[in-house]
Amino acid sequence: MWKRRAELGLSRTQVRDRGGPSVPTLRDLESTTERTVSATTLSRLDRGLDWEPGSASDVLDGGEPRPRQRETQARVAIGPEIISVSVPILVELLTVSQGLEAVAADRQDVPEIVRLSDRLAAALHPVYGEYVTGLFEANKRENGSLSPIFAVFGHLLDEPNDSDDPTAREERAYRRWLAGREQELANETRFRFEQRFEGGTR
Repeated sequence: MWKRRAELGLSRTQVRDRGGPSVPTLRDLESTTERTVSATTLSRLDRGLDWEPGSASDVLDGGEPRPRQRETQARVAIGPEIISVSVPILVELLTVSQGLEAVAADRQDVPEIVRLSDRLAAALHPVYGEYVTGLFEANKRENGSLSPIFAVFGHLLDEPNDSDDPTAREERAYRRWLAGREQELANETRFRFEQRFEGGTR
């Protein structure tokens, strides 16, 4: 049994967590086969070691196990694809990202920190981008300018608009336009932004 566990790269604890027997029971079974094993424990061994039902019993009798076929293995439920994130959590994520960015700027000698900072910033963009665009639009309609809350998102207006994704470039340019930031825009683009804002579409 320990060979199967090693083949799967699992610890005894992991076998238990996959539905196998307790760690002490598994330890005893791996050290000796001269003991009576209940049907429940045999069933748990099959489950924890990804064996076809009855394989653990065959092994204890000196036979060979039958690994479970991939198509019959249990599928893991991944849960919902979309979850909501509250504004305080979003702000905290941005604060952490900005803090890591500041550290990375001072530690260019540690490439891994720089890479992690860039990855975190890139991963967060789609999380808060749509929200921030809507926030900018709503505030511009209500007040005609940006309120102090946008200090939290000021870096979105200052970062270079050099994304390889045309949609991302358009969205960043639109946010700058909403904020009244100076930028070179083609007349066609400016007209498109005006139509988008007036139509309330996003």
